[in-house]
Amino acid sequence: LAQETVSAKRSACSSPQPLVPVGEMLGFILSPIEFILVTVYAPLVSLKALESETSKDDTNMLAFWLTFSILSALESLSYGALWLFPFYTEVRFALVVYMLFFEGGKTVYKSVIDPAYQKAKKKIPEELLDKMHKDPKGFLKEMAEKAKEKGMELVQQIQAKQAEAPKADKGEKKKAKQAK
Repeated sequence: LAQETVSAKRSACSSPQPLVPVGEMLGFILSPIEFILVTVYAPLVSLKALESETSKDDTNMLAFWLTFSILSALESLSYGALWLFPFYTEVRFALVVYMLFFEGGKTVYKSVIDPAYQKAKKKIPEELLDKMHKDPKGFLKEMAEKAKEKGMELVQQIQAKQAEAPKADKGEKKKAKQAK
């Protein structure tokens, strides 16, 4: 009884838990702001950069859009799992602000994207890259055809394994009956 009284006093004295966690509340505020930055502000700055005589702002905005598209692709490929990480919304918002207002697009490109691109480029055969640059449409058609062929091979392998499985089960059942 004494322990129940002490625990009841502790829970009565402790501060109540918020209904909405702080991270979710910030996300609720930051997401619409980020949406406006990416859909209104960034395109306007991009247009202004295209119209300017210098290429300094062009480079930053190109790096911004490249980074943002890679981030969006990662979110899509993860089926939204990135949003489950604590403070992901806040980090994403900070990244967008950094890239737009502090020329962070170039920094992110130079420190993250370019090194990864250079590693990937070493693994891709040069003739494949040349083919992609010379005839992108033909390259995509060829890759789609190869993917289709590989997919059909996989389907046939799976079907063959499934066809063998019942035969193996029947053989095991016969052996089990004979053993009895």
